[in-house]
Amino acid sequence: MTDISLSSAVRSNLLSLQNTANLLGKTQERLSTGLKVNSALDDPTAFFTASSLNSRAGDLNRLLDSVGNAVQTVKAADDGISAITKLVENAQATARQALQKPAGSTTPTTLSGSVTIADDVAATITGTVSTLAGTDTLVGDLGFTATQTITLTVGGNTATSYAVGATDTVADLITALDADGNAGVALTGGAIVATAGNNTDTLTFGGTANGDFAALGLDTTAVGPTNTQVAGFTGTLSIQVNSDTAETIDLSGIDTRADLATALGALSGVTASITSNVVTITAASEDDSLTIAVGDEVGLTNGTTDSPFDTDRQALETEFNNLRTQIDQLASDASYNGVNLLNGDSLSVIFNEDGSSSLSVTGVTFNSAGLGVSTAATDSFQTNTNIESSLTQLDTAISSLRQQGSTFGSNLSVVEVRQDFTKNLINTLETGAANLTLADSNQEGANMLALQTRQQLSTVALTLANQADQAVLRLF
Repeated sequence: MTDISLSSAVRSNLLSLQNTANLLGKTQERLSTGLKVNSALDDPTAFFTASSLNSRAGDLNRLLDSVGNAVQTVKAADDGISAITKLVENAQATARQALQKPAGSTTPTTLSGSVTIADDVAATITGTVSTLAGTDTLVGDLGFTATQTITLTVGGNTATSYAVGATDTVADLITALDADGNAGVALTGGAIVATAGNNTDTLTFGGTANGDFAALGLDTTAVGPTNTQVAGFTGTLSIQVNSDTAETIDLSGIDTRADLATALGALSGVTASITSNVVTITAASEDDSLTIAVGDEVGLTNGTTDSPFDTDRQALETEFNNLRTQIDQLASDASYNGVNLLNGDSLSVIFNEDGSSSLSVTGVTFNSAGLGVSTAATDSFQTNTNIESSLTQLDTAISSLRQQGSTFGSNLSVVEVRQDFTKNLINTLETGAANLTLADSNQEGANMLALQTRQQLSTVALTLANQADQAVLRLF
């Protein structure tokens, strides 16, 4: 193939067009990408420096999401502390209001009679025959039959039994019956006298010889303790608890103190007894009132005795405990993205790409128990001491809340400062990278226009050079 010969002018114009085309290509690339450095070939130092800056900016930008979550988590805890503080202040107001109410009592109403109830007198049996002598024989003088039995039963004890002998005397019988110890048996003024060992047991003579007891002036009738004072009561005792149906004891049907105590013990809604020798009535609950009617025989005053219990304080006690429950619920609700700084969780916030810069936010347990606010026990607000104890706990809780609020506020400030700093640093890094690689669109546009003009002129020059060469050839 024959080589094509080019004149120096044509060759020069072609090279100029080629250079202009290359420059146009680069300028077009810069305008399309907006970058003056598109690869390491353009400017290795600027390219790799900008890449490093952009990489760090990207890493920090990804950390901003977790920092933003941390800000909201601390804000949620701070808002929770503010709300809990208001609830604690409400509880303080409730307790102080209870203090202004009349002090109540957790001790149920007790009424005591003014009449001393005498003890029962031990059961005593005195034989109606008063001419007996200790030497009188039971068989020969009094008509008993040998082998007959004479028994003495004292209360629930086993009966003491005596078998009549052919020559036994009254003294022998008395000695045998007295030996048991549950009752005293003696011959007094010619009559057999048996007295129970205490004032609760009954005495009863019996046995197979009971048909001959008349000779001793005895019979088989049981004899119990006696109390002339109680047996002399003729009225009634009526006790009413609140608005319940009144219960009545018929005093005229009661003969002994023991029977009176039994009747009192059978009353419902109260604890009734004979205490310290007087009739005592105690309400079952501190909020019960008692009404006594016709109780003068036992020394009780007729009329109604109101409960010492203060219902206003009881209502405020319930309100206090409700507020305490709300504190627990609010503390458990103060979470953000699964982290609750008021329920024992902690938070670690990372600020830079390698994790060497961070902040640990230590959580607290700020439910009512964590704050040291105890439940008001049932009826505890009836006494000022218990209310004042609750107020002391609330004061301590307020102090803890304020201190922790300050701590969370400081933590929040640090996280927000670091968040703003990170945003600014990202902007600085991106600006630095842009300064190294971004193209000036105005400058590149002007370059494009100049290169296009240059290209047009080079094309014209090439055309003129070709025409000159052709003119020379025509000479031959």
